[in-house]
Amino acid sequence: MLVIQPHRECSMRSLASVCLLSALVLAACGGGSDPPPPPPMSSTISPGSGTLSLPENGSGTLDFAVTVTNPRSSMVAVVDFDQPVLQQVGAIDTSVSGKYAVHLSTTPGLASGAYSGNVRLRLCTDASCATVLSGGTQTFAYQVSVALDDWSTFQRNAAHTGYLNAQFDPAKFTLLWTWTRPAGDPEPIGGINAVATGGGHVYVTKDIYFGQGAVYALNESDGSVAWTYALGQMASEGPAAYAGGDVIVPSTSPGEQCVAWAIDATTGLYKYQMLTGCQWSSYFAPTISGGSVLQTSQAGYVYSFSQLDGSPQWSMSAGAYDQSTPAADASYVYQYGTAGAAALSVFDKVSGALVTTLSDPFAPGSSGYSLFSAPLVTTAGKVLSFSGGGFSGRAASSSEQYESRVLVNYDITTRAYAWRSANSYFTHPAAANGVIYAARNAPSSLDALSESDGHILWSWAPPAGESFHRNIVVTRNLAFVSTDAHVYAIDLGAHQQVWQIAQSGMLAISGSGILYIATGSTLSDGRLIAIKLQ
Repeated sequence: MLVIQPHRECSMRSLASVCLLSALVLAACGGGSDPPPPPPMSSTISPGSGTLSLPENGSGTLDFAVTVTNPRSSMVAVVDFDQPVLQQVGAIDTSVSGKYAVHLSTTPGLASGAYSGNVRLRLCTDASCATVLSGGTQTFAYQVSVALDDWSTFQRNAAHTGYLNAQFDPAKFTLLWTWTRPAGDPEPIGGINAVATGGGHVYVTKDIYFGQGAVYALNESDGSVAWTYALGQMASEGPAAYAGGDVIVPSTSPGEQCVAWAIDATTGLYKYQMLTGCQWSSYFAPTISGGSVLQTSQAGYVYSFSQLDGSPQWSMSAGAYDQSTPAADASYVYQYGTAGAAALSVFDKVSGALVTTLSDPFAPGSSGYSLFSAPLVTTAGKVLSFSGGGFSGRAASSSEQYESRVLVNYDITTRAYAWRSANSYFTHPAAANGVIYAARNAPSSLDALSESDGHILWSWAPPAGESFHRNIVVTRNLAFVSTDAHVYAIDLGAHQQVWQIAQSGMLAISGSGILYIATGSTLSDGRLIAIKLQ
């Protein structure tokens, strides 16, 4: 057989040509090594944490920004919250390339307490954030504390709502201490008045009838006396008010001179006096609002003094009697009176000028004695008041009236009454979140009334044979109310009793979360009980 061998030189050249052609074909088809990957994306956060300390019902803001290195061409920023403490304000600011600025604020109406948690920003491929980009997650840590305001005056504040924006767990309620008015004053009452709190103290005044007036600052922690201020011989002494480091105490001297004393809350030293016209008066606590001390006198006038130095600002007739105190908001001062034609008077807070007088068409007439009530500012433009005055038959600031009375809600905008309650009520009411809480007897019933029209939303009845007395205090989840045998806590959601103590009296809750009971259902017996709520 004839076999022809290829020429070696030709064979090698052909192989080289084939290899070169193959390489060119592969290159044209995209083969070979991959292009280098993009550099990894990374991010940083500044600041990484934030802290807010707020007063009750206050608000605050926090901000952070995430800066991205080597961002991807298409990505979406998503912000997550671990609890409803903070909320995002507006859209994420991306006006600076590669930077995501987030603005936060506290949620409205945040309850008092301490909160901590995290806000997370993630960079994702789409808004659903099903795929989170590597290096695109940052966490902002926050701490927010909301303090509880102190019990400043009658029914806690200048609006006299008796409401605290706080949540309490009845399982944690603990008796803390008991204090009794010192012996040695032979005057016939022997009681104490409703209390005020502030600066770690609870301020207690003596209820006297021609005895030795005195103010006691008790340490909230254990009831020990921090300081005592003696007023000297007085015909009567009223409850204290507290604000801005001052304790304000009204009194009537044996010579029928009525003054309110200003005492330094820290040192217990005298600061100044404020003189009002009166006869033999008993008192509610003065109202302190916006740097002014407001006082209702037995002579029928409302007085406004500067809290700075006690200098008079204005005084106006309101047809009032003693055992009352004005209410105030940002613009107006309110006082109900029964002298002449019963009416709610509205004064300009700065000048004292009379803005309007709203007649009470349901008043039973004036007894010419005390009022035993104060206006309650519910929401903007609405004021609640008892119709008519009261009578206790006792010259004592800690005494309680005999009468039950209807409640009248006045609309300041329309300048007329909006509604009156279908029932007569006995206790000083409280108001919160569109609901008014008031208690009546015969039959005994704690009623939750709609603020809009006064109809009863729900009711709770105490054990048979018990009657309601004194005042109501409301928190976010509980209503505290006193009968002649017990103080109860009623769950606002379940409408059921969740706690009780076998005491009765005037109620207050301090900024430290301590419930105070000035015991005695109709007249003080001189004791003060402190119960830790948290």
